Amino acid sequence: MNRNHCLQYLRGYSLLLLPSALLACAPIVDGDEVGRRIHKEFERKTEIAVHSVKCPQDIESKVGKKFVCDIYALEGNILKTQVTLKDDQGDISWSVQTGLVNLGVIEENIEKTFQDERLSKVKASCDGKFKIARQGDTFECDVQEGNDDQGKVMVKVTDKQGKVNFQFLDHADPAAEDEQPSDQ
Repeated sequence: MNRNHCLQYLRGYSLLLLPSALLACAPIVDGDEVGRRIHKEFERKTEIAVHSVKCPQDIESKVGKKFVCDIYALEGNILKTQVTLKDDQGDISWSVQTGLVNLGVIEENIEKTFQDERLSKVKASCDGKFKIARQGDTFECDVQEGNDDQGKVMVKVTDKQGKVNFQFLDHADPAAEDEQPSDQ
């Protein structure tokens, strides 16, 4: 309700009912609008397609107010995102707390491990910027050593914060079969 409409609305109330009527006029943030913003920003930042984002309705517009929205990915996963109001005009900050891994960090860790342990430069590719993955999930990344040797790395998510271990596949070197921790 805008301020002028709220003042017109309150003119008909007696002084006894005024405190409860004022609560009805407290500034609110539209949860649907917050959801649309998160939807757009999430897809742009992660390159993961989203079906919809659901947020609470009529959020009290108070600086520092925190609430949770659900991101429904097209692939069927649901991610929880923590949202904080930065001002009373509806500006927000948000972050996904669990279930999302940064593939760029994983690629860097694979490349560094190859360099440190095998004294060889490789190019790792995990196909995308981010991946929805939960504790216990596994997926593969490609590695290319020089111009010839191509292989795979099996990545396993080890905790709720998205830390991973990885294991080199398709290599004859037994030392390469050891799991390598990554502080993703």
